[in-house]
Amino acid sequence: MSIYLKQDVVITGTLIWYLKVCPREVWYMARHVTPFEGHRRLEKGRAIHKIYGDEIPLSLEGMKIDAYKKENRTVVEIKSSSRHLESAMAQTNYYLFRLKEVGLECEGQVFVPEKDERYIVRLDEDQVKKDLEEVRRIATSEVPPQRVRIRFCKKCAYKDLCWG
Repeated sequence: MSIYLKQDVVITGTLIWYLKVCPREVWYMARHVTPFEGHRRLEKGRAIHKIYGDEIPLSLEGMKIDAYKKENRTVVEIKSSSRHLESAMAQTNYYLFRLKEVGLECEGQVFVPEKDERYIVRLDEDQVKKDLEEVRRIATSEVPPQRVRIRFCKKCAYKDLCWG
């Protein structure tokens, strides 16, 4: 299963994350249309990563793991809230898949420091393959998916682009 959209464009963990939130965001991100970098939610996420993430994160092309516990081979994805838990778990699952491809079998965990919540993620290769195909389908489409108002639109960094 290829992780590439085209020759030099890799499907990232961020695209997998957005797939579970809003397919339209996948389309924007795949075209390098990025949200306002100063958006307060993005800033909060960066601050949390700075506090709880590894100074030198583990990474492969298209992915940067927030923290890695080598003593028990656990990949940790750090999130500011559990609001997007499905997305965070899919993103972590993708990281586990990619690491397995290079010979490193790991467990996964989503960590929400604010509430000291930890969620275990086990590799589901079939789901990752489905997610990769869906991202590829959306990203290579000539037009973005139809906009659909969802509960996340109100605080989305892309809301002005979709609804402005």
